[in-house]
Amino acid sequence: MSNKVFNILIAGIGGQGGLTLSRILAEAAVKTGFSVKTGETLGMAQRYGSVVSFVRIGGNTYSPIFGSGEADVLLGLELTETVRNMRYLRHHGSIIVADEYRPPSMASITGRAPSRSVLLAELARYNAVVVPARKIAVEAGNPRALNMVLLGVLNAATNILPHHVVEDTIRSIIRGEAGEKSVRAYYEGHKWFKNHR
Repeated sequence: MSNKVFNILIAGIGGQGGLTLSRILAEAAVKTGFSVKTGETLGMAQRYGSVVSFVRIGGNTYSPIFGSGEADVLLGLELTETVRNMRYLRHHGSIIVADEYRPPSMASITGRAPSRSVLLAELARYNAVVVPARKIAVEAGNPRALNMVLLGVLNAATNILPHHVVEDTIRSIIRGEAGEKSVRAYYEGHKWFKNHR
């Protein structure tokens, strides 16, 4: 990856594992030998509010946060939050997003949330990779491992990290049976991308 800084924005809602995903990604990158900076902006994370994580891999950078138009990859755990954060995507950047639709709770009151079909149409304009991540995670044995499915897709698309490093990092952060199922979800996400692109 030379001296270039590779910027990844992870967008989701509280309870989806976005912070765990950013931690695993960052720690695996450090173990691979990259310089890494991370930062988060949290909404009401415990109440399904917005959670955005910034991960900067490689190069020489001092700030963990980057601005609009600087993300090489927008990694979305939910459709609404992904579209909401598309301003961060650089020209010709990539979007990888779970096909999860959880509009904000206020939408039930205001009725203003865009529909799933509207969100998918907007994402299609950017050639987003829309991943049936929940289905893949369930098949891997852990419905909560949607985040690890996306990590597998990301690594299949970018080849940033060695598999064995990612696998070891997942197991060190997610212990026991949940960790094993998370590793399985990671590999299933990787396989899905290779089979569908």
